[in-house]
Amino acid sequence: MRLTQKSKYAVRALMELALDECGSPLGVTELARRQRIPERFLEQIFGDLRRAKILHSHRGARGGFCFAVSPEEVTILDVVEVLDGEIRPARCSAGGQCYIADAPLCVTSKIWDEAREALEGVFGRYTIAQVAAAERASRADHAARAGSDTPETPETQSPFASSLR
Repeated sequence: MRLTQKSKYAVRALMELALDECGSPLGVTELARRQRIPERFLEQIFGDLRRAKILHSHRGARGGFCFAVSPEEVTILDVVEVLDGEIRPARCSAGGQCYIADAPLCVTSKIWDEAREALEGVFGRYTIAQVAAAERASRADHAARAGSDTPETPETQSPFASSLR
């Protein structure tokens, strides 16, 4: 299973939307600029997220998008499933149809199910609010380091480094 660029862009754009503290809707043009995402592609992505009731759109000169639900309630898994569908590393995982004649004898389906459960666990563990908080901390750390001689290490570059240890 491979995540599409759609999901990756969506998480970044939703993170940026959650970081915005002014409370008013943000336009796709601004979000696309901030995250260097193709604007037309982001429009399509946000259309899907609006139809899934994750986002709400506002029309007009001050229009744009805002969350329809709290970013604390939206997981990365929610976003991936809206944009890429159900996580299935193999056709036979999650109760899908097996292409092997003796499917009950297929031991690899257990491996694919375990992989699916692991991905769902990781993606379901992180909310957009958590990603935004980690990004906010990372940006603050980067700004603080910009004036110092301390080199960045892989641990300080990743906003989730502490949760990965």
